[in-house]
Amino acid sequence: MASKLKRNYINLVEDPKAEEIKLETFLTPHFIPLDTLYEATDIMAELEDVERGEKEMSFKEQMDKLIDVVVKIYNDQFTKKDVRTRLHAPDAVEALQKQVEFIANGQQDEETKKFVESMSKVK
Repeated sequence: MASKLKRNYINLVEDPKAEEIKLETFLTPHFIPLDTLYEATDIMAELEDVERGEKEMSFKEQMDKLIDVVVKIYNDQFTKKDVRTRLHAPDAVEALQKQVEFIANGQQDEETKKFVESMSKVK
């Protein structure tokens, strides 16, 4: 019996202009290639260089790099523009970093594990 591969999810607002906010949930693909981890690791190292003052990069450039890798993690289920217009700003940096940390560390908390399992049964 094959073991289940770990997955993660991200929520984007379906229609930011709607009166009632509804979230659209995206699950990571069942398989994320190791190449994606390599790219994410390179980006995180680059961002750490910025934090240490060893490299200059605007906040917008840093966000764009994180968004690019998250779109790649999710195998283009949504676009960079979708993330920029549909991810709730106060949670954005943490949400994007958690996506990268997920593939870097392969860690799921119990809440995520249960949620992904429930979503996987629906799809």
